Amino acid sequence: SFEKCQSDPPNLSCFSAIVYRRVQLIAAIGLAPAAAQQSPSPAPPSSLAEGIFEIFITMNGGASFKLKGLKAAFGTLRTNDDVHGSIPLCPLTIAIIDTPHMQRLRGLKQLGVSQTTYVCTTRTRFEHSLGVACLAEELLRGIQKKQPTLGITEKDIICVKIAGLLHDIGHGPYSHVYDGVFRKQLEKAMKNGKWLGQDFDASFYYGLPEVMVGWAHEDASLMMVDALLKHLGLEIDEKNLDKPLKQIGDGIDARCFGIRNQNDGDEDGNGVDSDQIILSYDEISNFSRRDLTPLALDEVNILTSRDWIFIKECIVGGPLPPKGKSIAESKKSNRISSVIGRRDRFKEFLYHVVANGHSGLDVDKMDYLLRDGRRALGESGKGSMTMIMENSCVAWGKCGNPAKCWECRKASQDIKLSSDKRDGYHLMIVYPDKEGRMIDNVMEFFANRFQKHQTIYTHSTTNAACYQICDILLLADPYLRIPGFDPDDGKTLLQLPLSRAMISADSYLLLKDSILDIIAFSQEPKLQPARDLLKRFHARDLYKMVGQQHIASTNGKEIDYEWQEELWDMKESEIGKNIIKCSALAENDRNAPTEVDVIVEKRSIHHGMKEDNRKISCFAFDVVEESLCK
Repeated sequence: SFEKCQSDPPNLSCFSAIVYRRVQLIAAIGLAPAAAQQSPSPAPPSSLAEGIFEIFITMNGGASFKLKGLKAAFGTLRTNDDVHGSIPLCPLTIAIIDTPHMQRLRGLKQLGVSQTTYVCTTRTRFEHSLGVACLAEELLRGIQKKQPTLGITEKDIICVKIAGLLHDIGHGPYSHVYDGVFRKQLEKAMKNGKWLGQDFDASFYYGLPEVMVGWAHEDASLMMVDALLKHLGLEIDEKNLDKPLKQIGDGIDARCFGIRNQNDGDEDGNGVDSDQIILSYDEISNFSRRDLTPLALDEVNILTSRDWIFIKECIVGGPLPPKGKSIAESKKSNRISSVIGRRDRFKEFLYHVVANGHSGLDVDKMDYLLRDGRRALGESGKGSMTMIMENSCVAWGKCGNPAKCWECRKASQDIKLSSDKRDGYHLMIVYPDKEGRMIDNVMEFFANRFQKHQTIYTHSTTNAACYQICDILLLADPYLRIPGFDPDDGKTLLQLPLSRAMISADSYLLLKDSILDIIAFSQEPKLQPARDLLKRFHARDLYKMVGQQHIASTNGKEIDYEWQEELWDMKESEIGKNIIKCSALAENDRNAPTEVDVIVEKRSIHHGMKEDNRKISCFAFDVVEESLCK
């Protein structure tokens, strides 16, 4: 490095020559298995400039892995966010972020094609995921401080934070286009055998693995979490839930994949920020010479297999589905699985930080509503969210929908109970109305969601662009294949269409918004119809909305007018056929539209909990025992 500075104003100038390196500097420490047991491990060399070390170690099964710890020489890193300001990134979260699976989110726009309407809405799922992780930690630390008797641990906080970081890791191209309208239109194309005048023969898909019934992006998130751990050389071991993750390859040493307790404070008893602490080399070298005991695990908060199952459960908001079954299908089943991560009933509120099944008010919605308002509508500040975060607490609340609540349906038979068992009640995250303002703040939050769905998410131009993107993907689906390995054996190479890329994590990792560029660059003759429609999209020759009919409902359930009720009960395809029939009567045959020309969409917008919105969103103000919040 060379620097020259002339400090004599006003002709101050600086010259810097900065050197970059292509090869990562790593101090390698070779530990033969016998030597590791008979003699102390060598001291870490002084050249560990980045706090990285490698250990060559032989596991009990005989496999040799090249393992490393976490980057930590410069302590906590920070990134600046336009919504939450400076966000700290601890070594553990950095290790997760610096994986291809997490970095893939940089290539997925949060709002799909909303930039066709609002030019600034180009943010990615990566930004949103960081924001959700930040809010999850902030919410739990606030509750931990106000209600220490809840026993919220550092491991609880870091697990929920990681769940927030990874909750959207399973999204496909253009976000909800892929797991929403694309899959819906795919069923129609498969049934009709044609799409936009092009053959769509089901034989294109013969011999390929089938997509599980009810698949959604949350199912892909669970798959991608496992794939992320595999990339780090780790795997969840269901036979040893309370031990470190199973080491299956080169990567992060499972015995240092964690954080220290925050109460390792200074002399004055002040807690040390856990983000600034990782395991030292001495601790790791000690672990390489002996088995971890429960005490050692507690001291350093190593994330166990149970913790990672808990992280996945927090993404789902409840028990994980059985293998090979989607989350949606699992919820329909009469047999409800048990939670594994945190079985104590007094920890059940942790499951509703990222995905709140009781009120619908969670940190996921908080973050995206703030971001979307800033980018699309130029809103500033945090509105009611600040008051909601500051006043949140945990208390017993009456379940608003026992028929859909997994906790009620399970009848608490697999949850550890105490003498304080209360049927139909749960420990929930609530917002006590102490000064008569929280009702307004919470309802403002849901009204904000309702308003943004109308003005941003379902804007007519945005919706039209969504359908056009969907048609481009459908025209390309039979002919564009993505390579990936069979998830069952991990060796058989598959060539999967876009619609089945989620079957293999390797294929799904390659699927981003850039798929449109791949279609544009392709010279495949059979992709020409898709390229032609893509040219229209790039020229902003978008589909047009020709009309809409609002359905009046005073109470949010029954439709006010009989003719509108008949219209609402009709299938979308039936409405489309009637439109075509009426148009054919008014115009000559040459100009009359066909079924290909008409898209009909029935849409219901609510405040966040569908038909249970009013009853559930206000539960906290009627049944909460505020004594637990003080």
